[in-house]
Amino acid sequence: MNTTDATRMLRQAEHAYDTGNFARTLNLLDRISTDLPGLPVDDRASYEALRALLAERAGNWPEAVHRWLAVFGATPPASGEDQPCDLGCDCDVRTVLDAPDATSGKTPCRCCPAHALWRLVWQAARQGAIGEVLDAVPDPYGNRRTALVHALAVGTLRSLAQSEKVDPAHAVFAIAAWHLLLYDEDPLRFEDMVTARRDAPLGAEDWRSACDTLTDRIRTALRAVDERDGHDVLDAWETVWNVEEYEYSGELVRGERAYLRMEDCFGSCGDGFNCRCPVDTWQPPTPDTTPPCLGLLFGGRRPATGHSPVTVDTAAEQLEAYGEHRALLTAYTRRHGEPTTWQADSDTHLACAPYLARALAARAHEQFEKGAWQDTLADLTSAARLGLVLDQHHHEMAHKAGLSAGRNGNGYQRATLVQSIHWLESAHALAPDDPALAKELAAALVRRGNEALGAKDRNQSRARFQRALFVRPGDPVAQDALDALDLADIASVVAGNRPGRQPGLQRVGELLHRGLRAENPAEDLHEVYSWYRDRMTERTVRKALAGRKSEARRILQQREAVRPSQDDRGKQADDSDVARLLHETAVRQLGARSGDYTRQIPLLLDAAASFAHVTGAKKEQQALETVLPFAAELVDTGRFSELIALQGGLLITPGRSAEYDQLVAVAHHRRARARARRADGEPAGAVRDERVASAMGLKTAQQISLPIGPVMFPGLFDSPGTPDPDDPPYIQETL
Repeated sequence: MNTTDATRMLRQAEHAYDTGNFARTLNLLDRISTDLPGLPVDDRASYEALRALLAERAGNWPEAVHRWLAVFGATPPASGEDQPCDLGCDCDVRTVLDAPDATSGKTPCRCCPAHALWRLVWQAARQGAIGEVLDAVPDPYGNRRTALVHALAVGTLRSLAQSEKVDPAHAVFAIAAWHLLLYDEDPLRFEDMVTARRDAPLGAEDWRSACDTLTDRIRTALRAVDERDGHDVLDAWETVWNVEEYEYSGELVRGERAYLRMEDCFGSCGDGFNCRCPVDTWQPPTPDTTPPCLGLLFGGRRPATGHSPVTVDTAAEQLEAYGEHRALLTAYTRRHGEPTTWQADSDTHLACAPYLARALAARAHEQFEKGAWQDTLADLTSAARLGLVLDQHHHEMAHKAGLSAGRNGNGYQRATLVQSIHWLESAHALAPDDPALAKELAAALVRRGNEALGAKDRNQSRARFQRALFVRPGDPVAQDALDALDLADIASVVAGNRPGRQPGLQRVGELLHRGLRAENPAEDLHEVYSWYRDRMTERTVRKALAGRKSEARRILQQREAVRPSQDDRGKQADDSDVARLLHETAVRQLGARSGDYTRQIPLLLDAAASFAHVTGAKKEQQALETVLPFAAELVDTGRFSELIALQGGLLITPGRSAEYDQLVAVAHHRRARARARRADGEPAGAVRDERVASAMGLKTAQQISLPIGPVMFPGLFDSPGTPDPDDPPYIQETL
């Protein structure tokens, strides 16, 4: 192929590239490559430029660097000193570093190697491949790569500050590149490059001062952008800058080969900045495995979660660590509502909970110093809910703030009783072992309970008294108030004044035990005591009749224990006490004659005899002494069958008492006459009763003379009517 044909084909390749026919462009360039030495210099430059552009499109950054350098026929300057452009466009290295429109979207000038390489760095950065470009740049003195990164940093920051709308790529590049340049360990040897350009050394203090000044200028520019675009601190570029400064790990870019390596290298190097591991041991990081540094890990692309490449929890951590707790809380509150709604176990707040908790604790301390007691307690409460472990200092804050807010509000407005309880409750929850807080809270709850009682709200009153006792177990004022309320309710129920479940005997016993020992017993105490004795007596009797002697003794002991004794211990109940109780119960049932007493009396007397350890004649004598005072009244009132039924259960041997035998005989005789008179009479029953009466020796007045006066059986001398002539003589006649 002659030179003319090669030139013609080069023009065709240029046209194919301009029209987007890249495959034809590559085909034509491959055909030209065999005659490349014969092309004129300008055509060779055009050929290399087309090859460079195709390499850029393919992402072959080392090839693009090689081809662009070949366009100029030489490698770029070896040092960072000012040099005029070879093509006479009046630009030099300094103007490259300070070019105002480097990343504004316009194609940079290609008049010299510096411009061309800078353009490549920018293009590669958008795809996260800066390292591949920088690794391909010949840089024997170490300044050329630094100059390119510096140019990128200056241009992106200027573009960021001048643009009406921030391009996230510009922000990420500016932050990452500047931190790489200003990092304390100076991995890019930025100080060496500046020294070479100044041609004079710079003292350590001057260098540090210059870096600090530059850092402040960068932060100011980012803050201005945030204010302009309305970013809060959680998505501000200034926060991103601070995070990068706080967490920078030395990783700038990702790609098959990294220009800088992480400190924790995949190999076994001691120095991550001069990694000598084989290339294939270095695995390119992914979004899931990248270190926390920002660098250019996102390749200039906007993250899916928003325009800021830092997560909210990372921003929150940085803000809290650098003392920006108020800014953090203000921004987070604007997004998620008041801190009282934040929960540590919520998916929404889980990631930020530790930093929010510490920020709230820091603000609580500031509020405490100002005497804002309620705000102090509110922040400490929210911090504890978010997982903050309170220390002694926090407990002391809660103590003073709780007592102060409970008594005086915030100092300028006295707290109501309800408000006092609220803040004392908050303080007590923060310092549950503080006795002063517990005492103050219990007193406030009792006052509130008394107020509710005055308003006839007994349920709320009881709840407040119970809460006071829970806060301060054994509080005498709260206990007395609750006891008085319970006694009144119990008395109302047992008296039938209002419906309700029967009170528990254990609770009633506790109330009586304390109430009967009080200096001023409640008015309802004795009524409740009477009810309690009756119920406990019934339980004792049931256990005794069931043969459960130990339980009967225990229940009787509980009944007696509520009464104060001289030594406040009381005598232990024994079998004789139970027997006496059973005997008294039998007497009461005989006097009342209600229910199935004729069946119960024998059972009670048998049980009493068992507890008293008596048998035989003595047992019958006790039964006789119990029943005899009531037997005459039963006969006189016509309740013959009941006396007969009692005798059937007691089985008192005839002859033990002539008086009792005569009364039983009269009962049988009169029941026989009553049966005989009925229209549907029971002649057989009447005959049986007459026989029993005769067998028991029913006698007339002429036959017997009992040594007993009328006063023993007063009811017998009040005859209900005229005697029947056919009836046997009345007892008064007999007597």
